[in-house]
Amino acid sequence: MTDHVLRAGDAALSLSPANGGRISSLVVGGGTGPAVEVVGRGGPGVVGWGCYAMAPWAGRVRHGVLEWDGERHQLPLLMPPHAIHGVTIDRAWDVVAADETSLTLRCGFDSRWPWAGHAVQHVALRADGSGLTARIEIRSERDPFPAWTGFHPWFARRLACGDPVGIDLPVGGMVRRDAEGMPTDDVLPVPDGPWDDVFVDVAWPVTLTWPGALTLEVSSDAAYAVVFTERDAAVCVEPQSAPPNAAELGRAATVTPDAPLVLTMDWTWQRL
Repeated sequence: MTDHVLRAGDAALSLSPANGGRISSLVVGGGTGPAVEVVGRGGPGVVGWGCYAMAPWAGRVRHGVLEWDGERHQLPLLMPPHAIHGVTIDRAWDVVAADETSLTLRCGFDSRWPWAGHAVQHVALRADGSGLTARIEIRSERDPFPAWTGFHPWFARRLACGDPVGIDLPVGGMVRRDAEGMPTDDVLPVPDGPWDDVFVDVAWPVTLTWPGALTLEVSSDAAYAVVFTERDAAVCVEPQSAPPNAAELGRAATVTPDAPLVLTMDWTWQRL
């Protein structure tokens, strides 16, 4: 299964249905200025590169144990000792529809998820090549189930030109982590980075600026942002509908056949 390349203006956006349906590349420029690759790799394995949807949960689940509606379920430990980022990032997604500037993908949840359901992802490049919109839908095919979702983009810390990225993070606070790194109900003032943290009261957009090269605004209807800046090669700004481990915190949504969970993310970029 080959990558799909969407083109508009001076932007080329590549998506890889075979690799978790992720955005594998965003190249901007090449006409009036040097082309730059914006999407990065922060580490090995399926969690460490590109921009992927997290379905039907986002972030970690403590020890992979999901308790809901009086039952206890064991989720796969993709990053022991915890479960992380759902059951679709390591699987192929089916192409539902495609044209020059958009792609729609679908991935059914396999036996690692206790309920019948699937995710639908739609990514569209703006006609002028100045940005994109990505939407993820978590759908139940029969019984209600808990879910929280989001997108996990890795952005290159350094582009082919200009200085390393800076992040303007307009948020109201940072969620305190417990001894296992899981979010709590406590909110703290935002410290200086580096971060591997959940932020609340997000006044989107979050702006990434590579001085001398590019700005990129991340906007979303998500209530939370997870920001990761602890790697040398890449950084993450992740819109999420709920914090990691949301079921334990009582913040997971209930998805039914008539009520999917939907989250939208927009990127807008401009050459400097």
